[in-house]
Amino acid sequence: MQLSNERVKRFWEDGFIIVKNLLAPDKVAALLAHAEWVASGKATHIPKGQLQIEPGVVAGKAQAENYADSLRKMSHLAFYDEGFQNHARNPKILDVIESLLGPDIKLYQDQLFMKPPRIGSRQRYHQDMPLGFYIDPPDMVTCWAALTDSTIENGCVWMLPGTHQFGIIEKSKWGEYEQMSVEGNLAEERPLELKAGDCSFHHGLILHSSRPNQTNQRRRGYATHYVSAKCRYTGPSERENDAMLMRGQSMPGCI
Repeated sequence: MQLSNERVKRFWEDGFIIVKNLLAPDKVAALLAHAEWVASGKATHIPKGQLQIEPGVVAGKAQAENYADSLRKMSHLAFYDEGFQNHARNPKILDVIESLLGPDIKLYQDQLFMKPPRIGSRQRYHQDMPLGFYIDPPDMVTCWAALTDSTIENGCVWMLPGTHQFGIIEKSKWGEYEQMSVEGNLAEERPLELKAGDCSFHHGLILHSSRPNQTNQRRRGYATHYVSAKCRYTGPSERENDAMLMRGQSMPGCI
């Protein structure tokens, strides 16, 4: 599943691409069922701290019918669970990542975005890299795998094409883009509507957001964040650097 030169060029111009039907239906169904089991709270090997509740539920402004539908996201799953790690090691995904980052690849982080029905909240415009990804150079690509259909109505991801080329953008500017989007004045933003099994790939510096889930259906998307094994770790020394080798080899003095 190596990308064509044209698709690689498109990624570096826009900051993202979509690969349709990358994941087999049986793989998607199995991973989704596994995710729902973890979200039920029955998976004792996943620390509770990795499961984040929707802000509205925490504030008492929203109610969920069950624990799974109170969750905003689950994080760092592949580092605790074989099923999620197997997905992160899917050769089809790694082939795309290799086309963009080269042959030496590590998994830095993962996040399963839950977007529960009716109460799934908006994610404001942001860049991933400044939010806890301590690497230099910023060679990071995220695979966002749709485990259910992702539509405008249920809160799909929106991208601002080309903004990865600006480097790290001041957070005050993030707020300006967010305000324009909320007011309907951000003509450049593009929705990434996906069918279950489709995957989008985006650069760690592209500005993106997602909107509330206004439907009665769950919208599940599993994001695996890959970095070049040639990057240096630049984070706080007290934080454990547990980036996991996915393909190729580790480099001395690098992440």
